[in-house]
Amino acid sequence: MTLLCWDDRFGIHDTGNAALYLYEGDLVQATMPHVDNPERSLRMREVIRRAGLDETLEIVAPEPAYVADLELVHTPQHVARMADVSREGGGDAGGGYTPMDARSYHLALLSSGSAITAVRAVAEGQTSNAYAMVRRAGHHASRETGFGFCIFNNVAVAARVAQRDHGVDRIAIIDIDVHHGNGTEAIFAADPAVLTVSLHQDRMFPPDTGGAGVVGEGPGTGRNVNLPLPAGTGDAGYQLAIDRIVAPVVRDFAPALIIVACGLDASVFDPMARLALTATGFGGVADRLLGLAAESCRGRIVFVQEGGYSPAYAPFCGLAIIEAMAGVARHEDPFEPFLAPSLRELTAWQRDAVDALARRHAPHWPVLATS
Repeated sequence: MTLLCWDDRFGIHDTGNAALYLYEGDLVQATMPHVDNPERSLRMREVIRRAGLDETLEIVAPEPAYVADLELVHTPQHVARMADVSREGGGDAGGGYTPMDARSYHLALLSSGSAITAVRAVAEGQTSNAYAMVRRAGHHASRETGFGFCIFNNVAVAARVAQRDHGVDRIAIIDIDVHHGNGTEAIFAADPAVLTVSLHQDRMFPPDTGGAGVVGEGPGTGRNVNLPLPAGTGDAGYQLAIDRIVAPVVRDFAPALIIVACGLDASVFDPMARLALTATGFGGVADRLLGLAAESCRGRIVFVQEGGYSPAYAPFCGLAIIEAMAGVARHEDPFEPFLAPSLRELTAWQRDAVDALARRHAPHWPVLATS
C-alpha cells in the first residue's frame, strides 16, 4: 500500500503578498499572494481525497525532524539561524526572497520529518513506495543557507538518515522540479555513494547553475548528472530524457533506494517556467521511475514534494503521480480539452537536445554511448 505523509499544518504559512515572489517596490505593486503559498498543497490534498484515494493510501502524520537529523546535512549555524528568524517573528531564510514567518522553522522541521518518515517506511519494508507532502520545499537549500523558497534540504536530510539509520549504502536522488536542484548537487558533490540527477529547464533558476558540465567533485566526479532541457520540451521530450539518460545511468549505478525530488512546476500551466508537461505526462514520468525502481532496488522509491506554482493545475499533476504509485485507475485530466496534442509528440529538435546531453555525460557513463 502506498504511504502518503500529510499534516494539516502544511496548509498554513504566511508568505505575505507579492507579485509572483517580488515584494512591493518602486515599480512592483504587490497585491497578490506570494507564489509560494499553501494553497497548492491544500488543493492537492483535497483532490486526492475527492479522487477516493484516502481509501487506498495509508495516510500517516509525520513527526518533526530532530536537529541532529538536520545537522547531518546543514551546519549548526544555519539550523540555529532558522530557529532565530522564526523566534523573532519572521524574516528571510536566504537569498533575499525566501520568506519566513513565526511558524516557518517548525514547519520546516515537520517537512524534513515528512521526508524522513516516508524514507523510513520504505527502508524498513513497511511499503515499497511513499509520497511525502511538505510545507516548504528543500532542493535549493545548501549546507549553509536556505534559498529559493527552501529552508532545509528535505531530500538530502532523508537520504543521510537512510544511510545513518538503515544502512542504505547507495542512493539515487532524481530531481524532476523544473528548477535546478543546486542545493542537493552541492551537498553531495563529492559523495560517490549518492547519485544526483536533475532534470530542469535550462538556465531558469538559479540562472547560473545546472550546466551539463558540472559532474561532481573529487571522489564524486561523474555522480552528478545535470540535464538542462530547453523550454517547450513537453511530455515526449521529457520522457525521452528519462529513457535515454536517466534510466541507463541509474541502472548502472544500482542504488538501494531512489528518492525523487518531486516538483510539479514543469507543468504547462505553471507561471514559473516553460517545460510544458501535462498531468498525463507526469503520470508517464512516474510510471518510468517506478519501473526503474522495480528494476534497480526492489521497488524502493520515495517521492518528496518540491515546487509547483499553479494551484489550479499542479494538484492534478500530483494526483497522476500518486495514482501511478498506488496502481489505481487514473482520472482524466480535466484540462485535457485545452492542451495541444503536440505537447506529447517527439520532434527532431527534442531528440537532438537529449542526444547532446547523453554525449556530454557518456565519458562518465559509457552506457550512454550505447543505450
